[in-house]
Amino acid sequence: MTDTYKKLPDFQQTVLHGRIAHMEMVNYEDRKFLSVTLVHTISDTADIRVKFTNSNGLLTAFNNGTLVLGQELTISGTIKGIRSFYMKDDVLTPLKMPELQFRCMSYAFGSRPQPKAEITPMAEPTLEEVTF
Repeated sequence: MTDTYKKLPDFQQTVLHGRIAHMEMVNYEDRKFLSVTLVHTISDTADIRVKFTNSNGLLTAFNNGTLVLGQELTISGTIKGIRSFYMKDDVLTPLKMPELQFRCMSYAFGSRPQPKAEITPMAEPTLEEVTF
């Protein structure tokens, strides 16, 4: 009996934690989904980008405005691919941050970035005399 099914390793389950660096809603073949780029720190001197898509809960949170850039996100799933080079003018060029293509199975929201404090403008100084 010949087996035509080729079993490839799936890196089992991986859990990653990072901050959302980029989000974009994409329409493809009459389907809407959210493309997310997460920055994950792997050491004191190295970060990687994790790219994945989602068409249910994260898309809803993005549309409601409850998912924001800089928010922490913990994702679990499997690694689909790794990319660390790209072609630029027919020259193989290394990426500044390697990328993982990820298949996200589940996620958990983390803390959101603090809102920037509004600075109230000071009153304009005038040259009027002040009485003592």
